[in-house]
Amino acid sequence: MRIKKPIVTALFLSIFSASVYSESITEFHKRQCDAGKQESCEKYAALNEGEKHAEWIDSLGDKFSSTLQAEAMDEDDKPNLKKAYAMVLEDYFKAELSEHNKQREINVAFLEFCSSHYHNYWRNKKMIWPVDENDEADWPSIYFFIVEHYYGYCLRSQ
Repeated sequence: MRIKKPIVTALFLSIFSASVYSESITEFHKRQCDAGKQESCEKYAALNEGEKHAEWIDSLGDKFSSTLQAEAMDEDDKPNLKKAYAMVLEDYFKAELSEHNKQREINVAFLEFCSSHYHNYWRNKKMIWPVDENDEADWPSIYFFIVEHYYGYCLRSQ
């Protein structure tokens, strides 16, 4: 009986891949922290906090998307990211105030700069934006990216 090469290769790869173990950076620092390394304990705590915050932003994006009237946010069958930017940050800052008791002041001119930059980057430079499986604008992802853009690009460029 002759065994076909693709079957043997698939069998070998499945056995080999089952024995490979990878560890996330969070898992690594947790293991190092459990071993008594203080620096890893601090990094693990920061990574854990960041993951929780990202999950919170995701839940805000889902809630925002469920109340958003997507048709009103479209402009020539494309999402109006400039308009969405201000709406997302307003929603995020309200949630941050109620959840973490943090009040934010928004400079309108600065917000205009940030929203224009974000809109132009996605719509005019990349000519793409996050979409869901139905090829519609993926508003929960857009929400996350707007918050990330504000803290990651705008505030750092100020």
